[in-house]
Amino acid sequence: MDLDNKLRTLLNEQINHEMSSSYTYLAMSSWFEETPYSGFAQWMYTQSLEETDHAMKFYHFLVDRNAQVSLMSIDQPCAKYESAIEVFQASLDQEQKVTAQIHSLYSAAEEVRDYETKNFLNWFLDEQVEEEKNVRDMIDRLVLVGDNPVGMLQLDQEAARRKPLGGGADTV
Repeated sequence: MDLDNKLRTLLNEQINHEMSSSYTYLAMSSWFEETPYSGFAQWMYTQSLEETDHAMKFYHFLVDRNAQVSLMSIDQPCAKYESAIEVFQASLDQEQKVTAQIHSLYSAAEEVRDYETKNFLNWFLDEQVEEEKNVRDMIDRLVLVGDNPVGMLQLDQEAARRKPLGGGADTV
């Protein structure tokens, strides 16, 4: 069965969204590299690699469905933040945006009765629950430690031990 044109366009746009997310997380990692928090930098770098992996899942899905891949430009991400909690709040906002994008894709697949795409998107629905939870947990911990430097360093060390959710992400 050929992929519906509207759905193909939306899947191509999702590649762009995922690569934009990757670029955003790389900018966040870069911001942390200029602070004493190398663990948070590693956390964001790992997240960037995961987002690239997600984009490639969409890429390969389109290829497997014999649909044209259309790559688009990526906007420059924000690279200036005031605090670690601001970065993680921006991360949560980013993940919630991606969740909404996946929901829209799923609705479009339902609309055209494309069961293969719906099945493919189920993995992303589960992934987004986990992504949002991980960021919310870090925000809760950052709020808890406040400006305590010892607490911040402990969280930073914990962040450095983060393992990729989707598998395959390397370390810096």
